[in-house]
Amino acid sequence: MWQQSRQRFQNFMALLALFLLAQVAIAEQTDRGLIWKAEKDGQSIFLLGAIHMANASFYPLRAYIENTYKNSDALVVEADILAIEKDSTLQQQVLAESLLPPDESLRDHISVDTYKKLSAWLRARKLPEKTLFRQRPAILITTLSVIALQAQGLESEFGIDRHFLNSAYKSAKPVLELESVIGQLRLLNSLENPEFYLQQTLDQLNEIKTFVPKLISTWKTGDASGIHKLLFADELEKNPQYKLLYEKLFFNRNLQMAEKLLRFSKLNPKLFVVIGAGHLVGERSVIAYLRKQGFSVEQM
Repeated sequence: MWQQSRQRFQNFMALLALFLLAQVAIAEQTDRGLIWKAEKDGQSIFLLGAIHMANASFYPLRAYIENTYKNSDALVVEADILAIEKDSTLQQQVLAESLLPPDESLRDHISVDTYKKLSAWLRARKLPEKTLFRQRPAILITTLSVIALQAQGLESEFGIDRHFLNSAYKSAKPVLELESVIGQLRLLNSLENPEFYLQQTLDQLNEIKTFVPKLISTWKTGDASGIHKLLFADELEKNPQYKLLYEKLFFNRNLQMAEKLLRFSKLNPKLFVVIGAGHLVGERSVIAYLRKQGFSVEQM
């Protein structure tokens, strides 16, 4: 009798575990994500707002998103990040854009106070100073942000853009670039007074602990206004001095991306576009520019 009761209990617990796992899978598959459908004269452009560093909880993506990708004629990304891994020449170009000349170091480009603050931040995390101090100031800002995001459990291997690039490479689906990795690095290196932004980054990195859960939640629920508030409204309210930075890194690029998408769409009736979520929200987003060009756009 006791053995039978024990067996029934174990069976019940096994069923309960399966039930709970099923609920997790259902929850993941019903995460909305941020995707729009733009249509005009028989052309369809599906735009998925990407998070470039994510985690396993983002997958599987909603079936609508995956099916839309499968039925598209081409994948469009900001930059083909997988190409770097396969091209040694491109790797050398990336290093040239990322690192200072051999006879220079970060000490030559930032103040003593900023250098000390940066050194303290790295030592507290037991990170190697030698390697990072060869990086150009603007590139270092990105590196520090990546380190902080990794500490919160996000990885580029789970990035939404990488997910679809992997799929495109496996199925030989055409991949079109709106920009390039080298072009993006050069854009960063063209920032005026990068030390100022490096200082701001060091001051704000601790806020990533509260930023990441908000970012994940707004993306998964498909909250476009929430993404805009998180990335733009709140940030510009706290730091109005970032206005010129946002012009350069977002708004100017959004117009260029939209214009390129119009050219791509004339050759490919169904495009599946994966670009940073910040480029798809707000009055000066890629979405807004497509509407101005006569596309009917709705969030799916």
